[in-house]
Amino acid sequence: FTVLERDWQQVDFVRRFGNPVFYSDASRVEVLRAAHADRAKLFVLAIADIDESLKVATTVRHHFPKLRVLAMAVTRQHALSLMDLNVTVIRRSLYSSLEMGRQILRLMGDDEATAARAIEMFRKHDEETLLKQHAVARDDEQVIQTARAAAEELEQLFEADKPG
Repeated sequence: FTVLERDWQQVDFVRRFGNPVFYSDASRVEVLRAAHADRAKLFVLAIADIDESLKVATTVRHHFPKLRVLAMAVTRQHALSLMDLNVTVIRRSLYSSLEMGRQILRLMGDDEATAARAIEMFRKHDEETLLKQHAVARDDEQVIQTARAAAEELEQLFEADKPG
């Protein structure tokens, strides 16, 4: 792998472990070419700054359209924007939020199986909702309506899942 990093302190840190890392701007096509993006199997995008992340994703998608891109999304809107660029998205806070929810359910008395089932139901529902919202992302009213409908649907799912 090759790392492109704009933070010189992070470059120094990564280099201490012997990994190839370059102090550079991944949004510049000449940098991507020098890093052999044209031969890469996968481009991993883990930039927390949303605007910078989208700038890099747009550059990669435009100049290397066949390169698979896996990107970290900071917010739901960021995820939707990355999805517009045909990028595979991992939502940064989703998994920690799901784990926190699972632990809350356990601390409130649910057994592990019940908590895990509730979290998985929520995760699946949220992923489906994200896809629905992506389909209407350019229409704020439709996004809001989709969110409201999803909340009602989720409430019904949890009601139906209650024992007895």
